[in-house]
Amino acid sequence: MLESLKMTNDYKNNKEELWLNYLYNTKEKNYNVLNVKSIKQINKHSVLNYVKRTLEILNDINNKECLDNEVLFLVEETLKWSEVAKTGSKKDRKRWSDNKYDLFCHNIGSSEIYNETNNNIVVSTLIRTHGLIGQYIKGEVNLEKNILLYELVRDNKISKDKLRKVLQILNRCIIEAVSKDLYNKVESRVNTIIEYIMDNEIDGNINPRLKLEELNGGLSENDIEYIDSLESHFTRKLKMFFEEFELWYYESALKEFCISDQIKILLYIFENKPEGVEYLSFEFFMHSMYLDYKDKREINIYKKRIIENFLKDISLEDIVNHNINPNPHIDFNIKRINKSLVFNFKFSIQAKKLIEFCEVACTSNSLYQKATYMLYDLFGFRKDAYDRFYNEIDYLNTMNNSLKEKAIILDYIVGNSVLDVGPGGGALLDLIEKKMPDLDIKGIDLSENVINELAKKKLREGHIWNIIKGDALNLSKYFEKDSLDTIIYSSIIHELYSYIPYNGKKFNKETIKVALQEAYSVLKVGGRIIIRDGIMSTPVNSYRIIEFNDEEDIKKLDRYINDFKGRKITYEKINDNTVKMLINDAMEFLYTYTWGEESYPLEVQEQFGYFTLEEYINFIKENLPNSKIIESKSYLQKGYEENLFPKINMYDENMNVVSLPDSTSIIVIEKEN
Repeated sequence: MLESLKMTNDYKNNKEELWLNYLYNTKEKNYNVLNVKSIKQINKHSVLNYVKRTLEILNDINNKECLDNEVLFLVEETLKWSEVAKTGSKKDRKRWSDNKYDLFCHNIGSSEIYNETNNNIVVSTLIRTHGLIGQYIKGEVNLEKNILLYELVRDNKISKDKLRKVLQILNRCIIEAVSKDLYNKVESRVNTIIEYIMDNEIDGNINPRLKLEELNGGLSENDIEYIDSLESHFTRKLKMFFEEFELWYYESALKEFCISDQIKILLYIFENKPEGVEYLSFEFFMHSMYLDYKDKREINIYKKRIIENFLKDISLEDIVNHNINPNPHIDFNIKRINKSLVFNFKFSIQAKKLIEFCEVACTSNSLYQKATYMLYDLFGFRKDAYDRFYNEIDYLNTMNNSLKEKAIILDYIVGNSVLDVGPGGGALLDLIEKKMPDLDIKGIDLSENVINELAKKKLREGHIWNIIKGDALNLSKYFEKDSLDTIIYSSIIHELYSYIPYNGKKFNKETIKVALQEAYSVLKVGGRIIIRDGIMSTPVNSYRIIEFNDEEDIKKLDRYINDFKGRKITYEKINDNTVKMLINDAMEFLYTYTWGEESYPLEVQEQFGYFTLEEYINFIKENLPNSKIIESKSYLQKGYEENLFPKINMYDENMNVVSLPDSTSIIVIEKEN
């Protein structure tokens, strides 16, 4: 076993080893968020554990290959010291800072710390350049940053063959310690880049679009179109930005933001950078943008929304002309530390406290709605529930899980072009693509979060469907007249009805009329509108008696009646755990009761049933001339009874046990001449 590996297992008897002392005696919790599943798993020995993994990989390689002694020494020594700038006691870090070591560029800072007590130029250079090949692959540095390695060969400090072997093993250790799958994925490219370095074939030409593609792990078609549409002076500035800076933690900090917002951030930094800086770190920004939600690392959606809202009102011209209107609660924040520039966003004290309140409230449903509405007010967000914050993650997952039920929609699709209005998590888009891959498949949604998530999903999974950000009440703005064969509304019309204040009024049936007429106008003759949505139960003047197994749940009914936005709901109390309600009042409550507490703040704002099936058909005939109803049927969505009946018993007015009534419909409309 490597001597250094033994030492990591026995710190108490190896305290004199400076590198181990730094790694062990630290309060720093340095980490890359993309390498952890939850923030709470991070501890002060995370860096030590990472270094130990790199040494274990080296030990395995040596056991199999019996490495040359010099090669083994160089790699082992480099691994021991390569991460020390991330650690150290408070006293150590103050001394390093006083010495102006570049602690934000960990490879440089680590080489400077190594040089305090060592004078091996090869090891020092390997520490200084370690990780740069991986950073080059990710787009964070230019290949010329590795020129120091070529100079080792040129100056006869080490042979080309030996350095090649060292770099191959070193990069395997540091990448595989993060992820073996990642190393397998990039191994071939790593070895190719090593050959470029060995032969000094370093191309300094910078292509901004290629850089952004590497930094984001790929670009969507819309991203490419946006970058290509930039005026030349903005592109030149981006090119100069990438030529000047070595980047740290870009992907982890900025990948969740859209390309236009990334470019605004980069141009702001470029326009406001002080002279003499070489390194740009997003480390503080990265750490501030993540938290644990349900024991899993997630982007801090509150901060992300605030930043997006702030950037939305800033143009590229405003940035280069230094003409940004001040915002009392958020601003750019760049700070110079030695040769490094550290970027973050600065929030007011009020904003910080409100964000903290929202972070707590997302796990306390009684506070959730109040917290998010306060956030809307402070930062001027639009006040609708399309922006679901963390509940949107759960909501999209739930929507995707109802895929089997949605599959019935495919039986009614006609023609070559399909539009899914309000595609949510994209499950229906995926299903249509899988079953009908030759179709032109599109989705349209107004939620920025949905658009961003679907764009990433398309890029990640290689889908052929396209997504458009747009208003479901104005489809003719995005599509030509008579251009679509099939338009699908899968559990979305009740949301339009509930959330959109048409002519200043929510829960307005005119909203449904406008939505369907807009769809009809862009539908081809012979094309179809497919509606899967809630309906009211019949007879509408009948009653249901609900007996709660837990009498405390009547309080949930009282709360619901107070909070429900759709209409006035009442009940007659029969005893401590039993109530009598009109059938549709009962069903509206039970829909929300079924979804559970986490969805309550959203579901309480939605009215699922707004027509009976017969009323729906008459409404369509009245407002869509020359239309033909080719399917209209109702059913009970699977899962309702299984979820509800352990909690309640349901009876008719004569106390006969009854099933839940049909609550969902499929209506298919065909456009005739």
